[in-house]
Amino acid sequence: MSIRHIVQSGDTVESIAFTHGLFWETVWNADENAELRKLREPNILVPGDVVVVPAKRPGVVTVATGKLHRFRRRGVPSVLNVRLLDDGVPRAAVAWTVEAGGRTVTGTTDADGWIHCYLMPDVKAGVLRLDATGESWEFDIGNVAPPGTTEGVQTRLHNLGYYSGAITGRFDEATIEALRRFQRDAELPDTGAADEATVAKLDAYERTPPPP
Repeated sequence: MSIRHIVQSGDTVESIAFTHGLFWETVWNADENAELRKLREPNILVPGDVVVVPAKRPGVVTVATGKLHRFRRRGVPSVLNVRLLDDGVPRAAVAWTVEAGGRTVTGTTDADGWIHCYLMPDVKAGVLRLDATGESWEFDIGNVAPPGTTEGVQTRLHNLGYYSGAITGRFDEATIEALRRFQRDAELPDTGAADEATVAKLDAYERTPPPP
């Protein structure tokens, strides 16, 4: 029997599917979620959304007896992608540490400043630290509002380093000035308005990391 999951803050399709032992694609592509797919993206949900989790289907695997067999769960873990820039210049070869979900993961940024950190799908928060400089940032997962909302615009501006205020959902002067700075860098008209072209560019800038 399918389950109707009411989305809470921090939920993503990946975390919901992981909790129920399913691939996120199985949940997201279920026929019952067709209307939700028109409004949302897999990992950008809004509290109160309803995600239908389909019933599990039994699978059969044929193996030889008398031997040791190892089975690996597909779709786990998820990947956290973060890019470090200094005035637009990638911060390459920087050692980093991520603490999240009771685990510590370490690595080094690539030539373009990207961090690709593997985390379990149900992780909702963590801390990113740079070993050499002592810089650190707390992060939340699954709390990004849709790009067309004021909260979504503020969050994306914040993630890209243009906005340092609170995510209030109010289109105030700080948000307008941050938008203007972003528009100038993105070679868009300097209007301070969250028009369709600006929102699309904001979303594209944040969501296009290279594959790990």
